[in-house]
Amino acid sequence: MTEILKEDWLINFFNDADDQNILKRRESHFIEFKENFDWTAEKARANYCKSLCAFSNNKGGALIFGVQNSPHKIVGIKDFEKIDDADITNYINELFTPSINFERKEFIFRGMTIGILYAFKNKNRPIICNKDSSKTNSSDIYYRYGAKSSKIKAGDLIKLIEEVKHEESERWMKLLEKIGEIGIENTHLLNSVSGEIISENNTFLLDESLLSQIKIIDKYSIQKDGEPAVKIIGHIPELARVIKTNINIYEEDIYKSYLKNISIVNDEDLLKFICQGNTAYFPFYFLLDRLSLKEKDSIKLLEDLKIRGSVRKRLIERIKKDKKSSDYKNRFTLGANSKYGEERKNNLEKINNRSQINIDSEDKSKRVLETIFSLSSIELDFIYIKEILFKIFELHYPFQNGSINYLFREAITYLDYLEHKISN
Repeated sequence: MTEILKEDWLINFFNDADDQNILKRRESHFIEFKENFDWTAEKARANYCKSLCAFSNNKGGALIFGVQNSPHKIVGIKDFEKIDDADITNYINELFTPSINFERKEFIFRGMTIGILYAFKNKNRPIICNKDSSKTNSSDIYYRYGAKSSKIKAGDLIKLIEEVKHEESERWMKLLEKIGEIGIENTHLLNSVSGEIISENNTFLLDESLLSQIKIIDKYSIQKDGEPAVKIIGHIPELARVIKTNINIYEEDIYKSYLKNISIVNDEDLLKFICQGNTAYFPFYFLLDRLSLKEKDSIKLLEDLKIRGSVRKRLIERIKKDKKSSDYKNRFTLGANSKYGEERKNNLEKINNRSQINIDSEDKSKRVLETIFSLSSIELDFIYIKEILFKIFELHYPFQNGSINYLFREAITYLDYLEHKISN
């Protein structure tokens, strides 16, 4: 998620704003919007730090200042850089241990200043609260669940600890494999904090000005504006090259890709993005169809993806037997005894007859989304229904009523199930 700090990512993310500066982006497990930045108020800074802790205990994430909550209108902020990083660090260290590694950045969009406070995923998770504040309690561990920073659940804490142990074991194994390949006599250990290089017979000290440059080389070092440079001589094996693909993918891209039948990014990358999320209930059968994959090949593709977490496994389970989608059929009643039953029934008739349907408000759109679960795949005009859902997306997404955001995703996911799983 460190792509968030890069100019290309930010341009791509905010360019989705319309002429009124309304941003059609949702808060998520790695994004939270704040209208103001007020470090002087204790409640505000405690709340910021709680979210930073939750991000750091998960996969990392950013507080983005200068965006209103509902709707997500970009309004900009002032004086974001006036607070010293040391003040932020000191306050974070008062509340949490171990320390949270963060970075701050300003971004100018249409003349407005947007502030980003990014918390990196911490290798020494879990980060624990060690002091009460107006927003935190001593001994609590905070974790990012969707768009909320909450106290971690017992099951997720166990998974987090197991993940940290697994990551550390992997790092040791890779290091020992490299030592085995190179040979102990040819191996030197660099202490990146002190600058010491320790070998079997000698100890060297690197100059402090070079130390910060010898971390991870993700490009060939070039001397620029008189800065020190590292010159690499000889053949560089292909395995030593760090290849980075700068792909910005969002939840909204999945919706657009399915509803408009377009490829916003590579279909396999979209599939990987879903696997890295928090839920397996996303439209994804359409991606497998685009990749011309049958059930057996689809399962193998997902099994071969080098992605940790349970979502990939749950997608495989959905391919084998999608019980959740099956159970979602007739999720909302059409009966006259229900408060909105008649309205849903009328919507169903309009969809079947391709008549005009009312989606002018969030509430009317919600009834339409609820009606989707009463559809069956028999002789269904998917193009017409997807046009309706895309108009809802254009008019109201992200919804001011947060629960409709989930209903929107689930309705599209169910439609994808009908079109590509059941129809086949």
